[in-house]
Amino acid sequence: MSFSIIKKGALPESEFEIEGEIPSDIVKGFREEAIKNISAGVKIDGFRPGHVPEKIVVDRFGEVSILEEAGRLALEKHYGDIITDAKISPLGSPAVTITKVAPGEPFGFKIKTAVMPEVKLPDYKKVAKEIMSVKEEVEVAEKEVEETIDGLRKQIAHNDYHIANPSDHSHDHGNLELPEVNEEFIKKFGSFENIDAFKKKITESIKAEKEHKSRDIKRLKTMEVIIEKSDIKMPKMLVESELNKMISELGSNVAQTGLDIESYLRHVNKTIEQLKEEWTADAEKRAKTQLILNQIAINEKLEAPVGEVNKEVEQILKMYKDADKTRATIYVETMILNEKAWEMLEGEK
Repeated sequence: MSFSIIKKGALPESEFEIEGEIPSDIVKGFREEAIKNISAGVKIDGFRPGHVPEKIVVDRFGEVSILEEAGRLALEKHYGDIITDAKISPLGSPAVTITKVAPGEPFGFKIKTAVMPEVKLPDYKKVAKEIMSVKEEVEVAEKEVEETIDGLRKQIAHNDYHIANPSDHSHDHGNLELPEVNEEFIKKFGSFENIDAFKKKITESIKAEKEHKSRDIKRLKTMEVIIEKSDIKMPKMLVESELNKMISELGSNVAQTGLDIESYLRHVNKTIEQLKEEWTADAEKRAKTQLILNQIAINEKLEAPVGEVNKEVEQILKMYKDADKTRATIYVETMILNEKAWEMLEGEK
C-alpha cells in the first residue's frame, strides 16, 4: 500500500486529524521530481534553473531537504486516497505537518482538516420565494447597443494600429479613425446576415448579461438572509482556508498587472496578516455560504450526475497534469451541487 494510517479521529470545532506514514520506497519514486523542484529555485552559474546536477543540490541543501520535498510530493499525490480511506469529506484546504523525515525511514505526516459542522437552517425555501418571486423587466436601450458597437469599433481600430505599428507598445494613440459599421466590419465578429442581425445579437448579449447580474443580486440577497437566520458552528480552519484562497486570488490578479504580491503589499503598506484581519468577515461569509449550500444539498438529496462529474474531472486533469483526481472530483461535485441548490431555490419563485 502507498500509505498507512496510524491514527485518525475527530477534534473539537469540526476538525479531523489523520496521522500516517508513506513507505520510503514510495517516497524514493519522487526523488527526481523533488531535486528538479528544488533546483528550479537555485541560481548557479553555468546551469539553467531546474537543471542543476543532483550532487550540487545535495551538497547545498542536504539529503533531508530532498527527502522532505519528495515526501511532500508523495503526500500530495496520495492525499485523495488517504482522505477516502479515512472516510471523511474534507472542507477547505488541509493543514499538513511533517512528523518524520529520515533516510530509509517512512515519511511521517499529520493532516488536519475541517469537516462538515452542525448547520441549522431557517425555512430557506420561504426566504428564497420572497426574494426570487420579485419580477424585474430587463430592457436594453438602443443607446446601450450603440455604445457597445462603438467599443468594438475602438477595439478594431486599436488592433489595426498595432498591426501597422508593431514597435509602438503604448495604449494612448489619440483619436484613431474608427471603422465604419458595414458588412466587412460585422464579419469580424461572426457570421451575420446583415447589420440588423448583428445588432440583434448584441442586444441579446446585453440582455443576457443583465439577467445574469439580476440573478446574482437575488442570490446574494437570499444568502444574506439565510446566513443571518442560520445557526452554524464555524470551523476556524475553514475560515483560514477561505482567507488563503482570497490571498491567492489577489496574487493572481496582481500578477496580471506585471507585479508580484510582495510589491503590491509594499505599495499599499500592508502585510498579509493585516489583509487577513480586514477580510475575515468576508471569509466567514464565503465559508458560511458553502456550508449552507452543502446542507441544502443534503436536505434536498441533490446529486451530481456521475457522467457530468467524470467529464469535468477529465478536462481538469488534461489541463493540470499534476492535479489530484480525488480533489478535482470533490471540487467538481461541489460546484455542480452548489448550482443545483441555487436552481432549486430559484424554482421557489
